[in-house]
Amino acid sequence: MTGPIVLVFGSVVVVLYALVLLSGTVLRSDMPMRADLLAFLAAARLAAAGQAASAYDWETLQLAQAAILGTGPQAIGGALGWLNPPHFFFLVLPLAAFGYGWAWLLWTAVTALLLAAAAWTVLPRGAAVIAVLAAPSVMLTASVGQNGLLIAALFAFTFALMDRRPLLAGLALGLLTVKPQFGLLLPALLLLSGRWRVFGAAAIVALAAMGLAWAAFGTDAWLAFLPSLAGNADRMLGGEVSPRVQSIYAFLARLTGRQDFAMAGHALVAVLAASLTLYLWLRRPEASEEARAASAIAASYLMTPYVWGYDTPALPIAALFLARAALRDGWLPGEKALLLLACLLPAVLIVLQHSLVMPLAWGIILGLAWRRGATTITPDREAGR
Repeated sequence: MTGPIVLVFGSVVVVLYALVLLSGTVLRSDMPMRADLLAFLAAARLAAAGQAASAYDWETLQLAQAAILGTGPQAIGGALGWLNPPHFFFLVLPLAAFGYGWAWLLWTAVTALLLAAAAWTVLPRGAAVIAVLAAPSVMLTASVGQNGLLIAALFAFTFALMDRRPLLAGLALGLLTVKPQFGLLLPALLLLSGRWRVFGAAAIVALAAMGLAWAAFGTDAWLAFLPSLAGNADRMLGGEVSPRVQSIYAFLARLTGRQDFAMAGHALVAVLAASLTLYLWLRRPEASEEARAASAIAASYLMTPYVWGYDTPALPIAALFLARAALRDGWLPGEKALLLLACLLPAVLIVLQHSLVMPLAWGIILGLAWRRGATTITPDREAGR
């Protein structure tokens, strides 16, 4: 597709997304459906009332959610958990002043605008921004009011600015600690590749954010969060793993019923993803910036066993990095079709919850990043730009 076609078709899709979101939130005659944003709003109100630590208690959070919906706690079918570290409270606190529907709309609109700005930073073209916003993963995340748009934007800013504005890249990376499971590989990449300014800025921002959270919400919030990590892992990854968890671990756990086998298989894939990414970053310094960025994002999602469907908006961001390289250096055989396939795969989750959908999409991205990173640009290709 050409840029104008993408711009027109994508704009129509984005408008449809906005209409669906409006009709499902503030325009509903009754209360919007129970979704993940409810946990954010309940946690925000508890924090605003000076009870931030209580947000990590599932029973207290359930009562707060029931109060928002105006119903008894038994009617909401269990609590949606507040799983984020205390410095994430700062991002949701403004929602406390709004009703459920308006909070949902505001959160989605602000994080979508941030994602649009981040996409523009990666590739400053209107069609590119619209293509990212029109990806199925955006609607998937907006439909539950989750934080996937924000996390995707922070990934985009981190890698788009890493070699141009290292301090700003470090700022974005430091804020990514609100989802610590995605940071398993990134510090090692920065240290081993000598990006000390990015690493230092990220460390300062992360420590400052955590310190401010301690000052604002008290020691009790951290004492409640840290023990909750083991309980949440047990709740989400132990026993019958939800098909909404999108990891190799979840797939193997559901397939075999054996957690030890699932973790071993997941670890194998994680090591492979990390190894391929480290090779592109360290052993092939001539690999393009875009291949390094896409591989690092893909590996970050493949390495954690705890990743959900609403975390998918980083997928079109990783694809956008590879598209930027292709627009500059030329498309490789099959690359455009495979990028489109990877970006469309989240649509499967709307009709079929299967734990292997997103690992497959991320595997495609990692494979394409590897191929582009290992491809030498020949004089003929240079002349054909």
